[in-house]
Amino acid sequence: MKAAALFLCLLLCCGAIRTAAADATWLERLLAENRAPGGVVFDIMTWRDRSWDWAAPLLRDYVDRLRARFPELEIALVSHGAELFELTRGDARRQRASIELLARLSAQGVTVHVDGDYARWKRLGPEDFLDFVDVAPSAEAQLADYIDLGFARVTLEPPHGLD
Repeated sequence: MKAAALFLCLLLCCGAIRTAAADATWLERLLAENRAPGGVVFDIMTWRDRSWDWAAPLLRDYVDRLRARFPELEIALVSHGAELFELTRGDARRQRASIELLARLSAQGVTVHVDGDYARWKRLGPEDFLDFVDVAPSAEAQLADYIDLGFARVTLEPPHGLD
């Protein structure tokens, strides 16, 4: 039993290290470039409540580091999972620090999009979302447009075990 628990713990730790290393790799590679990409578009698709509690601070860190190296870099975020419903006007959770952090990032030039297709399935329209949120007709089309403009696509992934 102890050996199985130790093995499971080892697997979990390796997964967390691999995720952190993957994050550091793309970011360090991008920061080492002589020229900025056309921009960076982050995408997020999660299915758990309170995903912004880990995603917003992670995004803030990435934005700070990218803007320190490339001050004029265009940055966008596309949300196309259940986390987008935390950005509605009627969601009492919007007063959380993580949602306020997203609003501040938006005020600093990070464009925040949500998937209009998914929102419509839940009978939500642009008027149902907070003012800083743009409801894109389709998340996949929005991501494709950014990629066509030369943006680097980065998927925000939860720290191991949170999603």
